[in-house]
Amino acid sequence: MTDAGRGLSILVLSAAIGLPTGFARADDAACQAVLDAVVKQAGVPVRQVITIESPEAPGKPLRGEIIRLGDTLYMRAGREWIAKPYDARKAVSDSRQAMQKAPHTCTRVRVDTFDGKEATLYSVKTTGTQGPTESEIWIGADGLPVRQQTDVQGAGKGLHKVRFEYANVTAPANFRR
Repeated sequence: MTDAGRGLSILVLSAAIGLPTGFARADDAACQAVLDAVVKQAGVPVRQVITIESPEAPGKPLRGEIIRLGDTLYMRAGREWIAKPYDARKAVSDSRQAMQKAPHTCTRVRVDTFDGKEATLYSVKTTGTQGPTESEIWIGADGLPVRQQTDVQGAGKGLHKVRFEYANVTAPANFRR
């Protein structure tokens, strides 16, 4: 997985977390709903299926997977799984700090259906040091993100898609630390 792919676990939801005071917001309630979902997700087992479409490799998306269980983060690139320590409180804190540097706006777009279940779609636009991003984040009735699509315009330009799964999340059979 490329550096962009490795950093994706942070990028994926960092665009939607950290909503500090003093930044422009289209809707404070929308930003709070997204922040609440991201904070809630940091403490539950989750499987993230990731696809990154890049203009440098049209038609050849980079695919990856991340599994978080307790204090371990498993990342798959190709066929290899790597395990790393994971601290939910530190992840939330790091994301908040990163977002303090990036102005953003949040908007509740509509109630939608994803995989046959109701989810609320939010738009989060961020202007960071590496360029602007526009994210769409679907949050399920349980308050957890179910899907995110981020259009990165600056460094790491491309379309990053993530599907979040919470049922039957288990560690991969073979991994290295």
